[in-house]
Amino acid sequence: MKINTDQRISQIKIKVSGQDAGILDKKAQFEFTYHSDAQIPVAVSMPLEQRFYQHGALFPIFEMNIPEGYIRHRITERLRKQIQVDEMLFLALQGNAGIGCITYEAQGIEHDESDSENLSEILNWSGDNSLFEELIDKYLLQTTISGVQPKVMVPEKNAPSEKSSLVLPSLIVKSGDDEFPQLAINEYICMRLAKACQIETPEFWLSDDKQLFVMRRFDLKHDGSCIAMEDMAVLQGKSTDHKYQSSYESISKVIDVYSSDIRADKDILFKMLIHSSMVGNGDAHLKNYAMLYDDIDDIRLSPLYDVVNTQLYNPNDHFALGLGKSKEFPDRRRIVDFGKAIGLLKCEEIVDEMADNIRDELNTLQEYTDIMELEIKKSILDNIHRSTTRTAIKTRIARKYTKHN
Repeated sequence: MKINTDQRISQIKIKVSGQDAGILDKKAQFEFTYHSDAQIPVAVSMPLEQRFYQHGALFPIFEMNIPEGYIRHRITERLRKQIQVDEMLFLALQGNAGIGCITYEAQGIEHDESDSENLSEILNWSGDNSLFEELIDKYLLQTTISGVQPKVMVPEKNAPSEKSSLVLPSLIVKSGDDEFPQLAINEYICMRLAKACQIETPEFWLSDDKQLFVMRRFDLKHDGSCIAMEDMAVLQGKSTDHKYQSSYESISKVIDVYSSDIRADKDILFKMLIHSSMVGNGDAHLKNYAMLYDDIDDIRLSPLYDVVNTQLYNPNDHFALGLGKSKEFPDRRRIVDFGKAIGLLKCEEIVDEMADNIRDELNTLQEYTDIMELEIKKSILDNIHRSTTRTAIKTRIARKYTKHN
């Protein structure tokens, strides 16, 4: 990537699925104007019938992939002496590499054809230096992806996307840090438990040294073309700053409005919520649920992603969003009441079946749970007990950073 300007980015050309859509301007406010011949909307909440949009903050659909936390800090440190780092620059850096189908083009920002990495070499890495740091150094400026966890987007050698003129980053490589040790194993275990419950997930792997969690993007087709994606913050018209200010009932209402198969998507949402409750995931916020579509008349809930046991790092953690007017991790009654309220049948049977599947899969994951210095297995079993016991019993999470025997 080449940055051939030191001027603040104030205008960006927007494309959707390779077709010209309109112009995004940063003036006193953010303004987006569709071209008169635009055929595809940038978001379901920004239909073509209205040609001009104005907002005091960046529109949620454009904010969706702007990095937070670790990656935002690293990009800022690298570029702040060269150019003003703000939301418009993050969009310009994104180019066509972001999640979904939107491409950003700005004067002075050139996107070169990128190198690519072999998946097996990432997973089998045994060098002296940190592979994650090497990947961050190499691919930092094309990593515009939401979330605070250390992660980098990497083009994959021999990936289907190489049929495109540019090699798109199709792998998301995640690591941990001192604040969240063994995060890669944590996420791998939680995703394995989701698969055991027949919840759709992207392809994912854990590196041989257990330091990296690798996931293949699910918004790219085999021919390298994209699938449009909008997370629940976008669909609720909320900024990233407000990703915790909602409820799971509100997500269900979004499904009512946009889903092409409401019953199936509500069933998936219910299972995702049960899974988060049982694995101790307190970070299932609006940006960690999304909908995918090739056509706005055919919209479905995305696979599960970004799931870890957060209770290991914060024993007093709670749900990211409200459920039944509370953010406490739910007992069986609140879980079942939610399922019934959104129109599902056999809710108790689903809870019990998922609990059995997670217990069984935990036994097959012993080599991974034994490696954990944190008591992930005990935490999950405690959560299952809370989620399945008819009379709620409060359980204490194991002391931080102890090994369960």
